[in-house]
Amino acid sequence: MRRNMRGVSVLAIALPLISGLLVSPGQSEATGRHQPTNGFARSGPWNTKLPRHVPLVPNSAAIVANIKQDKDENYQVWAFNTHTWSSPIYTASWYTPRLRWTFSDCLGLPHLAPVIADTLSSVPTPPGMLVSQGTDNTVAIYQPSTDTYWDFWRAERDANGNWSACWGGKIEHYSRNPGIFTNPLGAAATGLPFGAFLIRIEELRRGRIDHALNIQTVRVRANCNSWPANRNDGNTEGVDFPCEGQRFRLDPAFDVNTLRSPAARTIARAMQEYGLIMSDKSGSLATQAEDPRPYMARNGGVNPYHLLTDPENEIPDDDSYTWLTLADVPVERLQALPLNYGQPR
Repeated sequence: MRRNMRGVSVLAIALPLISGLLVSPGQSEATGRHQPTNGFARSGPWNTKLPRHVPLVPNSAAIVANIKQDKDENYQVWAFNTHTWSSPIYTASWYTPRLRWTFSDCLGLPHLAPVIADTLSSVPTPPGMLVSQGTDNTVAIYQPSTDTYWDFWRAERDANGNWSACWGGKIEHYSRNPGIFTNPLGAAATGLPFGAFLIRIEELRRGRIDHALNIQTVRVRANCNSWPANRNDGNTEGVDFPCEGQRFRLDPAFDVNTLRSPAARTIARAMQEYGLIMSDKSGSLATQAEDPRPYMARNGGVNPYHLLTDPENEIPDDDSYTWLTLADVPVERLQALPLNYGQPR
């Protein structure tokens, strides 16, 4: 089953022709305002709250019906991807060793080597760093001292300790960036960084998520991307399928207190307040949270999601939370916003 819960699909590279919070929530010296927990600019698409009344695309119901059909026909779940088909997030210190990575060219596109060369040239690489489980092998790294962020796809360490990646990207001046890679960089097929949308363990602990989340589904509209995405790998023709980058939100009239899991209640509130952005296509309907394995390595191997998603210990102590956490969030109550909603003019 897991091999189909894909987090990042094969890259749609538009040819020119992280562990825990990426930043600690605290006040910006310049503004005195709290920095969003994803670290990106407050004014970017991820950190901008939706007004209660927003315009919906005229065929919103049809688009949402297709997303629900994807759920019903692919494992009957809205997957909460964490330990597989998501990404670890690492915060690198000033002293983290910097390594020169190599371009692995798993797609047979050697002409892209110069495009990613700067991204790979000097990467702060924590010793013992893990990449995601599954075939995507993704990882996100943020270095606060340089305010720089990297994410990688098909990252791999060889027997000699040398790292390589098939694709990825680097964002300098991270805290001023809206949460969008320069096209065609970035591990996801949309150019949207993991650091912008992954749910953090600490956010679930505090019961508050202050940024938009991601959503992935099986069928996405071919040749269509919506801001903030700057490219796509759409696979299905038709106007009633979601575009990558399109924004959704959970109906604000839905009572999140009816949800069983406290984590689901926290996640659903963020879906109402900040919405969800279609970040990629996948093998099932899914939303992603940070890979817990770096946290587990520091804390005796205890998976924090078990307690956060099921404090009453009502489900088996294994990966069942992946399938059950979002089980009672009503897909049919999603709403599709117009393409390019919120794009600066």
